Amino acid sequence: MPEPVLRTVSLDAGYRQKIVIGGVSLTLETGKIMTLIGPNGAGKSTILRTIAQELAPISGAAFLDGEDLRRIPRDRRAKSMASLFTDSIRPELMTCREVVQAGRYPYTGHLGIPSEGDLRIVEETLTLVGAEGLADSYFDICSDGQKQLVRLAGVLAQKPRILVLDEPVSYLDIRYKLEVLTILKKLVREEGLAVIMSLHELDLAKRVSDLAVCIGDGKIQRIGTPEECFDKAFLSGLFRMRRDAYDPCFDSLEYGPAEAESPVFPHYINAGGKRLRLGYTTGSCAALAAAGAARRLLLGTWPESVRLVTPAGIPVEVSLEGTEAGEGYALCGVRKDGGDDIDVTDGALIFARVEPNESGKILIEGGEGIGRVTRPGLDRPVGDAAINTVPRRMIEEAVGQAALLAGYEGGLTVTVFVPEGEKLAEKTFNPQLGIEGGISILGTSGIVEPMSTQALVDTIHLSLRQAAAEGNSRVILTPGNLGMEFLTEHGLASRDAGSRQIPVVKCSNFIGEALDEAAFLGFKEVLLAGHIGKLVKLAGGIMNTHSRWADCRTELFTAHAALAGADTALCRKLKDAATSEACLEILREAGLDGPVMESLLADIRKHLRRRAPSLITGALLFSSRTGAAGMTKEAEELLQKWKGSTE
Repeated sequence: MPEPVLRTVSLDAGYRQKIVIGGVSLTLETGKIMTLIGPNGAGKSTILRTIAQELAPISGAAFLDGEDLRRIPRDRRAKSMASLFTDSIRPELMTCREVVQAGRYPYTGHLGIPSEGDLRIVEETLTLVGAEGLADSYFDICSDGQKQLVRLAGVLAQKPRILVLDEPVSYLDIRYKLEVLTILKKLVREEGLAVIMSLHELDLAKRVSDLAVCIGDGKIQRIGTPEECFDKAFLSGLFRMRRDAYDPCFDSLEYGPAEAESPVFPHYINAGGKRLRLGYTTGSCAALAAAGAARRLLLGTWPESVRLVTPAGIPVEVSLEGTEAGEGYALCGVRKDGGDDIDVTDGALIFARVEPNESGKILIEGGEGIGRVTRPGLDRPVGDAAINTVPRRMIEEAVGQAALLAGYEGGLTVTVFVPEGEKLAEKTFNPQLGIEGGISILGTSGIVEPMSTQALVDTIHLSLRQAAAEGNSRVILTPGNLGMEFLTEHGLASRDAGSRQIPVVKCSNFIGEALDEAAFLGFKEVLLAGHIGKLVKLAGGIMNTHSRWADCRTELFTAHAALAGADTALCRKLKDAATSEACLEILREAGLDGPVMESLLADIRKHLRRRAPSLITGALLFSSRTGAAGMTKEAEELLQKWKGSTE
């Protein structure tokens, strides 16, 4: 008989001493796959996180090879058990090989220096999952499916005896779903691994599982083989769906009206020694609401929950509120959850109304409580609803999927509205930006990621220390992704880590702290490259460019334009502009962009020298519309020098 590797005995699991699921007694043997199934919020992830020791059991215990998991030291446990959850990892400037190499940390000691054997295992594991071609690619530019293969390789590199996996294929396309599950089944059969995981896809669970654990109403309802558990009557009751809607081959599930509260969004990051919960943006809420309303309009039933995968790769699943349907329309709302980074929109209901149109297209409009753009220079043209490009794309995709499911080929109009939006907008920067009448629907990743200030500064310091430890005396600082894209496009940085000779460190808004640390570590030459909207603030001596600290962009443009001879009307136009890009356009039309940029750059040079006198620091400013907007004398000299030394 196979050897039992994992047991739970009368395990009560939950959060803050509140039991989510109780009386869990399971036995998992080597060479077996156990799959947890059940409705959202039933407790599948809670069980897995408790087994993986991310959550302490409220009562009962879990045993690994007969030893209480709570008594096993973390380093020894990591050599026997590896876990993979839906929390997205976002390593800055790490290659896929480096991400997988982190899986060898339990074997490398506190210094983290891999041996030749460790490196060989990393390469073998990448090949095993079919990701060897991604080894030198940056992890953060890979597709969702590629990232999941790399993350799977990372846990396999630990060489564990048991894998704990939470929805390992939940947001992959069918190709990657089959690839990942095929790899798992092969490892279980050939190498004697044990796997306990959760899946939503019942047809896939039926194919790969040795045991199914069916969870609902706070307890285990049934344990057995898929053949024993996956009968129509039982699953219809477990998932609270109409029996005539269940199709186990295609997993076509039509749910009744939602009654339960939306579960808390269970995704976290560690920052500054704290575990902070992520949230989701108003853009994600609008897309989810639109998906729910479209399904009701086109399929005739309200879904119990709606789900999408955000651009950040993290799935969001919520219940709907405020549902209403009538002749030719449906509308519903999704409540914003800002996680531990609460803003004025946290808790607000974001509604979407969907109705047919004759255009044959998906049209997106802003209704009550959605602001209108009144000044140029923002993401949308003047007159448009302030629903940015990424949320619009998310809404289109969500509604398009519902139309595809229903076989509907006509047009649909989605109207996003927030009843309390106009009042909420008074507490935001929208009025100053030229967005009037309500809030903006924003977000480029779909996810709200809280981050403590000190933790972010510490991360910047660590990146600089790593670069210094590698013998670098030169470094490029850039605030974020826009800067990285500009540097890559202009050959100053590369997505291929092996070809990049000058390190690039993202410094976010903390330019002053990054310069201080660079000087302390003995760097000699620093190139600061960023969007003009951030770096123009340096002309005012502002070294933390976050708008919460200071936002004097238009005032700086106005002052330097006046020095360059601009009249009162032009100065007033600059001061009333919404963005730095808009200021540049105004100056360009007046023929003053050259003199004003020269004046701004002179003050930027002065403040950089004052902040870091031991460094040769150049500043390169760019515009999203026109490319390079200007650079200091030091930046020109550094670029010429670096080009000569790297050719």
